[in-house]
Amino acid sequence: MSKRIIIVGGGRVGHHAAAELVPDKYTVTVVERDPEQCSSFPGHLAHEIVGGDGTDPEVFERADPASAAAVLAVTDNVETNLAVCELAKEYSEDIWTMVRIARDGEQDYAHLGHVDNVIYPPAIAAKVAVERVEANLSSSS
Repeated sequence: MSKRIIIVGGGRVGHHAAAELVPDKYTVTVVERDPEQCSSFPGHLAHEIVGGDGTDPEVFERADPASAAAVLAVTDNVETNLAVCELAKEYSEDIWTMVRIARDGEQDYAHLGHVDNVIYPPAIAAKVAVERVEANLSSSS
């Protein structure tokens, strides 16, 4: 299985995702439309940074989705993220896709055939906060 990951969206979530995908384990390609974000994205976290709109097939193709194992669509725009996942599945039905959502109630996008997983950063942060509170309170009792 390929260890290539495409991250569409080089902002805070994309940056943190790339940092967690240990560079010696995964080859990360970041697609980012903002030239400033492209130039400031830490080079050691990405094998390649592709500048342009990730929903543009020509731009997306430069990230080589046919050889990627996964696409993380983590821009701050849900419609963009959904379009990226749909485009990824057009290149490979086997590619695993993740869409970042922005608002409560959007978790239902998981029923779409081109979305394999949904992430909602506020819910993830809340879960981690609760886990840490519970761990701290149980260890101090």
